[in-house]
Amino acid sequence: MASLFFFTLVIAAAALVAASSRPSTCLVNLQRPNTNINGSVDMAGNPLTHFDAAMLPLFNSTAGEDWSFDAVSEDGQAAMGLTFSRGTVAGHPLAQRMFFAVVWPNGTRYMESTFAEVSTIQSCKHSTIGTWYNGTSGLNWTFEASKDFSHTHVTVDSPTVKGTYSLKSLAPAVYPNGLQYPNSRGDTLFAPYLYWEESVPVGMMQANLTIRGTPFIYKGMSGRERNWNSFGWADISARWDQARAVVGPFTLIAWIYDSKVDRQTYFSSVLMKDRRVIFRTQSQQKSNSSAYGSFIQTNTGTVHLASEATAVRQLPQSNFTGYALEMINPKTREHWKFEVEFTKCVYWFQAGTSAIIGGHGGTVNGGKVGGKQYTGLASGTAQQVN
Repeated sequence: MASLFFFTLVIAAAALVAASSRPSTCLVNLQRPNTNINGSVDMAGNPLTHFDAAMLPLFNSTAGEDWSFDAVSEDGQAAMGLTFSRGTVAGHPLAQRMFFAVVWPNGTRYMESTFAEVSTIQSCKHSTIGTWYNGTSGLNWTFEASKDFSHTHVTVDSPTVKGTYSLKSLAPAVYPNGLQYPNSRGDTLFAPYLYWEESVPVGMMQANLTIRGTPFIYKGMSGRERNWNSFGWADISARWDQARAVVGPFTLIAWIYDSKVDRQTYFSSVLMKDRRVIFRTQSQQKSNSSAYGSFIQTNTGTVHLASEATAVRQLPQSNFTGYALEMINPKTREHWKFEVEFTKCVYWFQAGTSAIIGGHGGTVNGGKVGGKQYTGLASGTAQQVN
């Protein structure tokens, strides 16, 4: 039965591709394991391409792309991360992978990395639909996102995880340079061989999942992004810190990233209010005329990113417990400060031979210097060099 369903899915996708010239149909990109080309592939850096489109229509032995989500519950005590991946993933070339991890309020964690037989991206008039399917294992993960990024719905039906996750956007889709999509001046290349777009920098989420029979039902804050790389993450990345947050009327996304390719640091900080960008910079250099910011690790909290207490192998914990962010616009004389403190570690595992990668949920406080201060929620990821 599984083989018949797989065959039917492939035929249906092929039919959609053949009919894609008709305005009423969807364009379909279908990928299967071990289908690749030799040599280079087009990395699709056109800023006007829709953020949820398949950026790599073809794969070689090194390129990959992700649709990634992270989330934290409204009390900061549960958190989640999930990623739809295709291409070279965690040392597996030409793969279709689902990564999923959660942490409950009592500190119990669950993490799985499963592989699909086929993945499809359907680009339709009003939505984009992604499906990762494995007829042998029974895995079926699907996301459906509105073309304006306002709503995203994930449906899960697998032997270990079942249920739904929904995300309602609170902020505009932005490029690494902080411009709002669509914009021909948006720059999708963040660092050497690393492309990045924030489809939903910040939103409100509802998770209604069952994981091996245990409920994971929470409301809270979340966001999602796109990455596509010429080479595997372990080959191009040294370390990074990334956080998104909602705090009072503000939403923000920030990423500081050390490249393994050129040994340089890359930075992006974007602040939004009322669904529009009010501050953006990629500079950490102090200036009297141009916007700049900072994003530094802090070690004043009690929660480090660390292995689960029951793990057989205990990795070195993070040497930080949160972040301090500053955003300064000399022209308008505006200055914002925010402090993120981890409340939960979602996952913490070895990434390649030289780094450890983790997910975090937490709280945030801050606002405009001299103005009203707020508290809110934050989530994100980090990679630390061993």
